[in-house]
Amino acid sequence: MGNFNQQLVALTMATLRADGRVDTAEVEVIKRVAVDLECDASEITKLLLEENEKQAKCTDIYSYIAEVGKTVEDPADKQLIMEACTQVALADKVLASKEVEVLLSVCNALKGNVARMICDIATITQIDRDIKIEGNDARYDEDEVLEVKE
Repeated sequence: MGNFNQQLVALTMATLRADGRVDTAEVEVIKRVAVDLECDASEITKLLLEENEKQAKCTDIYSYIAEVGKTVEDPADKQLIMEACTQVALADKVLASKEVEVLLSVCNALKGNVARMICDIATITQIDRDIKIEGNDARYDEDEVLEVKE
């Protein structure tokens, strides 16, 4: 699997499927990223269908991610794929713990920088306050002013 489109679809699809749901918003992110990268839209659609079927039968997604990750050689491609996976994980406005596990697996498979991945997630969630992180019930109201007493 040395084709960028295949690599992009395989790893973003693994991220999409991590929480056990195939959300339309997540599929649309993959398609939008592909268009932004000037990938052939019909090929991407075909690959999405094939990859979804393939991963539905996959018994060890982490080994599959590692296998695909080894085929991505170009550092720029690695970063583009990692960014796409992050966008897919956040597209449905909920970052589930399983998605975090898959993102870490993708990051490791691409020999990426985990700190950068965390910063990317933090940046996106700061911009889009509607994104919820599973297990985090904290609520922050930007208009709320806290007084600190000395």
